[in-house]
Amino acid sequence: MNELNEQQKVKRLYNLIGDRGLYVNTGYDLFTESPESIRLALGAGINVNLMREGSRAYSSPLLFATLTSLLNHGTMFITGAPGIGKTTGAEFAGHFFTEVPLDDIIEAEIIGNPQLKTEDVIANLDTVKMIHTGEKEVLPTKFLKCPVKIWDEINRTPSDLLSATMKLVDNGKAVYQGTLLRSPPGVLFATANYADEGTFQLTPPFLDRFDVGVMVTSPQPWDIKEIRARGDEKVNGELEKRLNIPEGLKLNLEKIRREIKEMPEADYGVSDFADFIYGSLRFSEIASDNLARATKGNAWQINQDNAPSGHFPDSPFNYTVNELSVRTAKAMTRYARAYAWLNGRDKSEINDLKAVLPYLIWHKIRPTSKALAENQRWANDRIGFAEGLIAKIEMDYSDCIDSEAFKFYKSALNILKTGKIKNKDLSKEEIRKVCVSAIEKIGTIDKPYAITMANHVATEYNTRMNRRNYD
Repeated sequence: MNELNEQQKVKRLYNLIGDRGLYVNTGYDLFTESPESIRLALGAGINVNLMREGSRAYSSPLLFATLTSLLNHGTMFITGAPGIGKTTGAEFAGHFFTEVPLDDIIEAEIIGNPQLKTEDVIANLDTVKMIHTGEKEVLPTKFLKCPVKIWDEINRTPSDLLSATMKLVDNGKAVYQGTLLRSPPGVLFATANYADEGTFQLTPPFLDRFDVGVMVTSPQPWDIKEIRARGDEKVNGELEKRLNIPEGLKLNLEKIRREIKEMPEADYGVSDFADFIYGSLRFSEIASDNLARATKGNAWQINQDNAPSGHFPDSPFNYTVNELSVRTAKAMTRYARAYAWLNGRDKSEINDLKAVLPYLIWHKIRPTSKALAENQRWANDRIGFAEGLIAKIEMDYSDCIDSEAFKFYKSALNILKTGKIKNKDLSKEEIRKVCVSAIEKIGTIDKPYAITMANHVATEYNTRMNRRNYD
C-alpha cells in the first residue's frame, strides 16, 4: 500500500474520530460545493441539503477543531448548551491531531470559575527556591506548557483575569512577574455554555482573539445510536483502545504548517475578496465626513444601530454595529489556505474563503436592529447571520469587479506603481491627471465600494508624492 500524504492522514483521522464514536455529529453544515437544497414545510424557511457528486460535507465543530489543531497557535471558541460534547470533542481532536496524550490534555485543562487566578492559568513563583537562595524563578503552569490547551466554561471566569490573558489567547505569549513566557505551538480551545446567572459577559476584544468560533448542537437522534454503540466507558473501561492512533496516521505537523503557510492563492482570489469584506464592514457614514475617520471604530457616540438612515441604507455596512479587526483579516487568508490544503487543492480560492468565513466572524460582529428586523432568527443563529451578510457583500463584489470603474481603479493603481503607461514614463502632471480622471470616473458609481476605491487611488497618489517630495 502506498504511503498516505498528510492530507489523507488528516481526513482519515477526522473520519476515525466519528467511526469510533468519540465525536459523532452528522449535522453537516459545511460543504465544499454548494449543495442541492430542498425546501420543507410548505415555505416555513426550512431546507435539507444534499451534497453534490465529488464534493465533501463536514460538521463544522470537528472540521474547525481539525484545522485549528494544525495551525501554529490556533484559537477556537466553542459554544452551545451543556452536556453535548463541546469539551470532549475538543479533547479528542487535540489528542488525535497533535498526538498529545489525552491524560496530559485533561491534566492541563482549566475550568472557569470566579475564584480562578493568574497563577492558575499562567505561572507561579518557585517559593522554595526564593526562600533558600533568594532567587526569583517563574514556573509556567501545565496549562501554559501543554500544546493542547482547553479552557472549559471560560465565561465563568472573571473579566479581569480574561483581560490579563488576552496576549496568551492571541499569540501564545504571557507575562508573569515581568517574565515573558511562550507556550509551545499548538491549539487553544475555549468552551462556553450559553449565558446563565453564573456566567460573565465575554467582551468583544477578548472574543476577537479567537480565530474561529463554532456553535455545537446536540447530536441528532440517529447519532445517539452510534454514541451508545461505543459502550459506556464508566462500565467497560474501553476508552483507551479507542484513543490509539494508528502508526500510519501519525502527522508531520511541521510539514503541514509549512505547506499551509506556503500555499498560493488564485488570481483575484482570497486576499482580494477578504479585503473587500473588511472594507465593506469598516465604513460608517455617521462617523465622519472625513474619509480617514469614517469608520465604525470612530462611531463611538452615534453608531450604525442608532444613526438616522443615510445615503446607503441597504449597504452591508448597515447590518453590523462594529467592524472587523486586522487579526480577523489575517485569519481569513490563513483558514482559507488550511481548508484548501485539507481538500487537496494546490491554491486557495474565493470559495474556500466563503466556506470558512462565517465561522471566522460570527462571534465578532454584532448585528444591528435593521439586520434582526430582516430575520429574527439571526438573534440566535449568528452563523446564519454571517452567511446572509457575506451573500450581500458578494453581490456588491461581483458588481464592483464587473464595473467600468473597477477597470479605471486597477489601471490607476498600476500607473501609480510603475509611473508608466505601456512602458512610457509619465511626468508628475500626467500621473496626476490620470489619477484625477480615474477618481472622477469611479465617483460616478453610487456605491460605498466606489468611495473606498477612489480613496485608495488618492491615498496611493499622496503616498507617491510624499516619497518624491521627501527625496
